[in-house]
Amino acid sequence: MRRWTTIALALLSALVVQSQETFLSWDFSLNAGYMMPNNSAYRDNASSTFGLDATCWWRGLDSSYWRVLQGYPSFGIKVSYAHIPRSLAGDRIGLTGHLRQPLFGSKYWEWSAGLGVSAYTKPRSITGDTSNIFIGSLINCLIDLGITYRPVDNLFLSARVLHTSNGMLMWPNMGLNYFQVDVGYTFGNYNADWKSALQRRRECYPEMADTCRMPKSEFGIAFSPGTVMARDLDFEGYYFCYDVSLYYQKYTSSTFALGAAVDFWYNFCDTRHLNREDGVYNIPLYLSAMFVFEHFWGPVSLKAGIGPNIVVSPQVTIPFYERVGAYYNFGRNCLGVAVNAHGGRVEFIEWTYGRRFPVW
Repeated sequence: MRRWTTIALALLSALVVQSQETFLSWDFSLNAGYMMPNNSAYRDNASSTFGLDATCWWRGLDSSYWRVLQGYPSFGIKVSYAHIPRSLAGDRIGLTGHLRQPLFGSKYWEWSAGLGVSAYTKPRSITGDTSNIFIGSLINCLIDLGITYRPVDNLFLSARVLHTSNGMLMWPNMGLNYFQVDVGYTFGNYNADWKSALQRRRECYPEMADTCRMPKSEFGIAFSPGTVMARDLDFEGYYFCYDVSLYYQKYTSSTFALGAAVDFWYNFCDTRHLNREDGVYNIPLYLSAMFVFEHFWGPVSLKAGIGPNIVVSPQVTIPFYERVGAYYNFGRNCLGVAVNAHGGRVEFIEWTYGRRFPVW
């Protein structure tokens, strides 16, 4: 755990290195909510939850005039704990990297997103409990999305949606979803200092507005290989998956873009299923369309999309397709990791290399 914390701290430090001024704060909150297995057929296994969260936040001022106008976000590391009285997998402990930013420039509302790892105290891999069909591995991914209301700077109320699973790296992997409310207090009143520093920056660097160029739009291509473990226990081992995405997006500001993508992807595990059923038919490349948006924080961006399946394996019964990923951009290249899913059920983890073609 200490090693993971050190790596996360180093990455977050790199994100704010271009900021000339950095402000710190700490959030502590009580959480309560509801845990639901990632399959409605098992609603009887749902349970109430309650626990504690603690987050350390960094907030800086980007040196770019346009980035300052958009508002530089906060980056943080959150440690979370949820006690789940009726959970077959035990209690959940999480470590996630987070970012948050005002919602549409609001003074009172913020949105936040987090990605990291979680551990359960009684996973099937340790206990051997065959009634636990939801969490098989000790370590799982943890996705955390939330909206926060702050009536004053130091008090907050959050509504959150969380998902945890292992991306089919170990069986079983049905996954668990959480709907959670947090009530907390912020230590370190950085907000007044940040506002005064922001005003100083606007007064000192207005001439930079004409020198900060941003593209009008962008074409791109990304290749994303990955592996998946078969959901059918008759097939052992891992299967290769890959995705090729072609996209176009238009910049509405220097930090935000909207667009559309077409995905061609293949899952060899689904093909194996179909071969077993009739011995002849091989599914072609699957085809999906997707609405996408991307938000930038310096060299780091978060990209998400959702859209319909056009051509897909009969093994896939959910009609829409989702992707959420984080990317590091250098020059016209990008590297990243994304979750490829149907209805919240992870198909595979995408390790992505992409190439951007801006239109000025």
